[in-house]
Amino acid sequence: MIEFDNVSVTLGVFRLNELSIRIKKGDYYFIIGPSGAGKTIILEAIAGLHHPDSGRVLIDGEDVSGIPPEKRKIALVYQDYSLFPHMSVGENVAFGLKLQKMPKAEIAKRVDAVLSRFGIAHLKDRAPYTMSGGEQQRVALARALVTEPDILLLDEPLSAMDQVNRDKFVADLRAIHKENDLTIVHVTHSREEALSLATRVAVIIDGTLEQEGERDEVFRKPPNRRVGRFVGIENVFDGTVSGTGAGGSVIMVGGCNIRTADVIPDGCRVCVFIRAADVSVRRAGMTADDEYNCFPAKIEKITPRESYYLLGISCGISLYALATEQEIKEKGLVLGQAVSVSFNPSAVHVTADDCLSPSLSPSF
Repeated sequence: MIEFDNVSVTLGVFRLNELSIRIKKGDYYFIIGPSGAGKTIILEAIAGLHHPDSGRVLIDGEDVSGIPPEKRKIALVYQDYSLFPHMSVGENVAFGLKLQKMPKAEIAKRVDAVLSRFGIAHLKDRAPYTMSGGEQQRVALARALVTEPDILLLDEPLSAMDQVNRDKFVADLRAIHKENDLTIVHVTHSREEALSLATRVAVIIDGTLEQEGERDEVFRKPPNRRVGRFVGIENVFDGTVSGTGAGGSVIMVGGCNIRTADVIPDGCRVCVFIRAADVSVRRAGMTADDEYNCFPAKIEKITPRESYYLLGISCGISLYALATEQEIKEKGLVLGQAVSVSFNPSAVHVTADDCLSPSLSPSF
């Protein structure tokens, strides 16, 4: 287990603020946040490259402040790969083993095995500068894993890759985690990477831990507006609770009464979050009589994305929904069309945090 116990680190004008997190053995743990949030500093504190101003970093219950980086059985892979340009691929991968004074025969055996594992054995005698970014990243990861670390730290490892190589590398990382029962701590600003790989996620903004938990909880139930926006929730509104019962509450948002499964005191001002993926769009009138959160609407905007369409819809409020190309064709959805939209009360997440700020609801 990796534990940060109220850890603060100051670097120039930046400060990591009293961070407390626990990373269980075998977790694939993501630290996400915008650029400059302090994510890499957390990795470097785990590795022993930064010492806390206050608080403790513990690994398996032991305070590691007095243990140098080379004694921690940790491998750190930076986004720029940090391969030695004057060494071949094989020499780069063997470097850590040579520092451990491992016998030459064992070094050769391990290097050949890890190069084969990543499909780069044919690059063994090549110089790093002759390879693509995806190939260099595989070499960097092979160099990290050949030493058989207990903990693998990854600093935005996919940021320089094209989509094809990124997809392949995600599959590699998933397999590595499963095969080796490694504890992996992965830093990124990419929501897609975390959704693909994470078991748990921490959201760091401006050096402060905003949220930590299971992946689905973090992406569906943000504690405040700025986390909601960062994790990609498209529909964020201010509202006022206008009625409460055993089955949930009704919230007045613009011209709509929105039902949530949450029970909230009547009259409260709240912030409402609805993921576009949870909003259903149908032809006008095609809705069950007993369905909650069903509104007549009009399609105001259709924006193509990589694998879906983002629909901008007006229904008393401005709302985003998602639709596949197949749905667009089958339902005959076009700009200006009258439709019905609906979403389940359980898809409506509500928090009282920062709800008095100016509304950030979508506009088309």
